[in-house]
Amino acid sequence: MSALIFGLVILAVALTLGLVALEDPGYVLISRSPYEIEISLALLVLGILLLLVLLYVLVRLASRTFRAPRDLGRWRAQRRHALADQATLSGYARLIEGEWEEAEMVLSKRLGQGSTPLLQCLGAAYAAQQRNDLDARDRYLTRARDCDPAHLVAVEITRARLLERAGQTDEARGVLEQLHEQGVHRHAVQGMLAHLLKAQQDWPALEKLLVETKRSGALPRAELAALRQELQTHRLGTEGESGGLSVHWSRLSRRERRNPVLQGVHARGLINAGEMDEAERFLRKALRRRWDGELVRLYGHVRSSRTEEQLRHAEQWAANHQEDPDLLMTLARLYLENHDRDKARSHLLEAVRRGGSREGYLELGLLLESMGESDKALQCYRRGLQARESTPVEKIPRLQAERATELVPVLGPGDQS
Repeated sequence: MSALIFGLVILAVALTLGLVALEDPGYVLISRSPYEIEISLALLVLGILLLLVLLYVLVRLASRTFRAPRDLGRWRAQRRHALADQATLSGYARLIEGEWEEAEMVLSKRLGQGSTPLLQCLGAAYAAQQRNDLDARDRYLTRARDCDPAHLVAVEITRARLLERAGQTDEARGVLEQLHEQGVHRHAVQGMLAHLLKAQQDWPALEKLLVETKRSGALPRAELAALRQELQTHRLGTEGESGGLSVHWSRLSRRERRNPVLQGVHARGLINAGEMDEAERFLRKALRRRWDGELVRLYGHVRSSRTEEQLRHAEQWAANHQEDPDLLMTLARLYLENHDRDKARSHLLEAVRRGGSREGYLELGLLLESMGESDKALQCYRRGLQARESTPVEKIPRLQAERATELVPVLGPGDQS
């Protein structure tokens, strides 16, 4: 645009001078003895203008020639950056497609040349790990630290993730603990470290971390509560084995003592310890405050010294929860404990009709078999194999072992009919 304006100005000046020259061309006399030169004014002005233009062109040409190496280097650098950025996009496309070897080759070919060298190094490290080349992975991660020190935390978090995925949990834990000690309170760091400690079952370290994390607020409340629940579940289990179950239960916060999962763990610990009367009282009080299917099922496994009273409490609950399959199963167990097979059978039939759990079919089959109805028992076993599990293994792990050994109360010889 500026060149166009400059050209128009020159054209206007030239036209003006031309018109003036037509009316009065004038002349210029240049005298230097013994020579004299007489030339028209218009021609002199034109010559001067041409000389200035020529001088400008020569200066520009000399300037361009002088700056040519620098401009060429800049152009080459820009081209390298453009090619490297294109290679980064292509490499990540190969990563998404699962072409690990090709992705690593594309990303490492122009490593550190583009505008995003950190992404190149981290992508190449991921591809190398997918090829099980852990040495190459470590080299790329080291290169990432060197090429972008401003994002050192991101590099170390990626290193920890890759180490964990490769099964190098001790090394991953070391990286995360170092970041934690440096005061990095990112969600990714705290969350990964907590889950690693849980996987390694280092409960004292996890407890210490959760206390610090609660102060810093690095983890969401829901995630923190879930980890705390895992910790207390383990503590209740170990304390129960060592005889300190009630002591540890009293140390829990009021909110934790109202947690149905922890209540179930505590009740199971009491049952395993043979403290049946205490377990019955504990479960009855817990169910009075809040109805929970898992606690109801546990109530059916309690063999207290007051079985008739225990059965009466369960029958009272049936007034408000008569269609609850968990309560029906519990009532069936309690009726069996009180040697009332007919009611136990009817409640088991109703439980499997409403819930259809594998446990219900299996217990019904055992009862029918003990009553001499082998064909119906076999049918229950078959349906039980196709039914769903009634209790998640991760929620109450030890209960599965108990049910496997005593799915229904053992019937005495005099009860076989």
